Amino acid sequence: MANITSALGRVRRTGGHDLLPDEPAVQLLRCIGVFWRQRLLSPLITLRLFILQVLFGNTSITHLRQLSGIDFAPSSYCEARRRLSLRWICRLIQWTVRQAQQVVCGPLLGARVWIVDCSSFSMSDTPELRGRFGLPRGRGTQGVTYPVAKFMALLDLATGCFTRLIPGPLYRHEASGIIRLHRHLQSGDILVGDRAFCSFVHLALLSMRGVFGCFRLHQLRRSVQRGIESWTRPKQRPQWMTPKQFKLLPKSILVRIVRYTIQRKGFRTRRVALITTLLDEQAWPDSAIAQLYGHRWNIETCFDHLKTTMGLSVLKCQTVAGIQRELLVHLLVYNLIRLAMLHSAANQSVSTQRISFIDAMRYLAARLQGLPAIASLLCVPHRPGRSQPRVIRRRMKPYDLLMEPRETRIARENQL
Repeated sequence: MANITSALGRVRRTGGHDLLPDEPAVQLLRCIGVFWRQRLLSPLITLRLFILQVLFGNTSITHLRQLSGIDFAPSSYCEARRRLSLRWICRLIQWTVRQAQQVVCGPLLGARVWIVDCSSFSMSDTPELRGRFGLPRGRGTQGVTYPVAKFMALLDLATGCFTRLIPGPLYRHEASGIIRLHRHLQSGDILVGDRAFCSFVHLALLSMRGVFGCFRLHQLRRSVQRGIESWTRPKQRPQWMTPKQFKLLPKSILVRIVRYTIQRKGFRTRRVALITTLLDEQAWPDSAIAQLYGHRWNIETCFDHLKTTMGLSVLKCQTVAGIQRELLVHLLVYNLIRLAMLHSAANQSVSTQRISFIDAMRYLAARLQGLPAIASLLCVPHRPGRSQPRVIRRRMKPYDLLMEPRETRIARENQL
């Protein structure tokens, strides 16, 4: 009993700004009307165990018992995770974003800049997940592959924190999901994305909210070489819009075409065409628009941290609600890591981009276990233009690929 008490004390430690304090977490729980009885795996303890699990690469529950020093049954921990409120986790994510905004010194480019993009992840092969997210086309055979889903994320450029994440089927178009993120944008904000978000409907909806857009010009759009042109409303409405919503769109909007050439080591020399609703060329010259769109790659680096370093590429839950909790907790842990990076960068007077993400992740894992950690995080060298080929040196083992359900393969081999 003494060991469990000391272990619970380590898990309850906040360690200052780098972990989730009790006060805001409890206050947010009571705000949404959640009450709980005294038990070993209370909501706060369960959430911190969940965070510790993610910090170790989404490790197994049996490993989590040894990491935390708390002797609990895996089934009890799974039930405690199912009791975690999704609204509570979303509120905690917003709390981390507000904490990060207090550290940075205002918007980087004079306005709030948001970056939107999509990525994918795989999960367990269960009937519920197959029905909700589907299997990949071409190799989507039950018992051979795994369900793959897509998620859309909204990143705050100033803080590097994610504010929203929306999961959905792999083959759902980005435009049908981005509309759910518009209500989180304010007048004067700038939304940056790739060519998947370049359409008249999307730009018109942003303009109606007073939000500016900057996207890669879609490859099927034939536009002027450079300058301002008028786009007219298409005759056919998107399937995800109602006729009433489509009629509210303006008949035409003014957009600006910006073209420039990339000639830099590590980049393919090519001409880039952008579409934006920032029409003032004096306030936003072409060079500023090109620099603005160059920040879009930050979200790709963040996706790499989420999927490779934190283990988001493969989730383990077998229900849709469990997958949603895993996604949100990964987002919460990522924001906590970014918050620690922001504090360390401010103390060392360096850019946050130079603070090691994995060192901050290890720092939080040590503090959550009650271990001493070095608050001064590693500062990586500044190497502009550095690039590495995306190749693998270690060879894969020469195992055959599973091209049919395992049960069918075993039965066929037994017959032989």
